[in-house]
Amino acid sequence: MLGKFTNAIQSKPVEDVIPLVLIKLEYALVNLKDIGEGLRREDNALFEKCIEARIGRDYVHAMMYANECVEIRKLAQLIVSSQYALEQMMLRLQTVKKLSKILVTMSPVVGVLKETRSRLVGIVPSVANSLTEVNQILDQNLKEMGTTTVQHTRGVTCSEEAMKILEEANIAAEQSIREKFPNIPEDVSGSLMGRNSMPLKETI
Repeated sequence: MLGKFTNAIQSKPVEDVIPLVLIKLEYALVNLKDIGEGLRREDNALFEKCIEARIGRDYVHAMMYANECVEIRKLAQLIVSSQYALEQMMLRLQTVKKLSKILVTMSPVVGVLKETRSRLVGIVPSVANSLTEVNQILDQNLKEMGTTTVQHTRGVTCSEEAMKILEEANIAAEQSIREKFPNIPEDVSGSLMGRNSMPLKETI
């Protein structure tokens, strides 16, 4: 089914398939936002239980709830980071559509989307599948345009730009989590919060 779908748009130039790509990315973004909000609610519920247990001097359960909050926040940071990355790629594609600067602005898009997909494939399969379709559409159309040679000669630069975008998304996500999620009391969190940041992969 996916092969038939991509074959149907093969003959179209990149500018013509961008609206379809944007629709798919918007679908992925909405799903991630819903998941992020669900994680925030779940964290709030566990945080309240943690505080109640702490007030009751039940430090064993307080630590258990704190630990679960930390794990939820790791996942939430990944989700929010992916949101920011997709939002940046949507802006990039809108620029392509308006200015037709395909070779200048498209280079990091595929790399960022592939990396974001790899992060989400075992967590949010529906979003990962949507990003797979987007990457296949973009890959096919860029190949038909003959830009593979450009990407090959500029591969290192493109990869560095893509990694910079992902790193910026991670930083923004970490800040967002710190602002939106309440601090876990130090006497039950210990060093757990130090493991809350999400590492970047070294390569795309």
